[in-house]
Amino acid sequence: MTLSTTIFDPTNAEHLALIPAFADIHIACIETDHTVATFTPPLNRDVIIDWWKAQVADAAGPKRHRIIFMTLVERQLAGYVILHRPLWQTGPFRGVVEKLLVSPDFRRRGIARKLMDKLEEVARIEGQTLLMLDTETGSPAELVYPKLGYTRLGVIPKYGISPLDGSLKDETFFWKQL
Repeated sequence: MTLSTTIFDPTNAEHLALIPAFADIHIACIETDHTVATFTPPLNRDVIIDWWKAQVADAAGPKRHRIIFMTLVERQLAGYVILHRPLWQTGPFRGVVEKLLVSPDFRRRGIARKLMDKLEEVARIEGQTLLMLDTETGSPAELVYPKLGYTRLGVIPKYGISPLDGSLKDETFFWKQL
């Protein structure tokens, strides 16, 4: 199994051709795991593709507000994560980890760890030494982040709408000093 983790290059035609696959993984995670991840059913693939195009446009901008990392297995997109680099004058050293999603077809192979390792490596180089993230309370991801060295900060109750039943779900926040 050939596995490679790299930064998405918004000028690379092969990478741009993967945008529908980004949307498909996003949809699969919502439908399979009922992940609270921006969208609720009924899911519209075209809307999610457009959302990913906006993320790519942000990554292509001169300030690189977002850096998208992806893992390919045999040239097939297996997972991704975003390092959001907000333009905060009071915190240029802070970064926000967003959308760590791995295709259900490629789980339990260390892909999430590889993505986070690459994200943290680049974050250090870019000067983001404090990373923050959040995930649905009770989700499998909530158990992953402490294993990656993230410290649980706390929970905001009724933070996001469940794609399963429309109920409000709690969100757990984490941080890590690099």
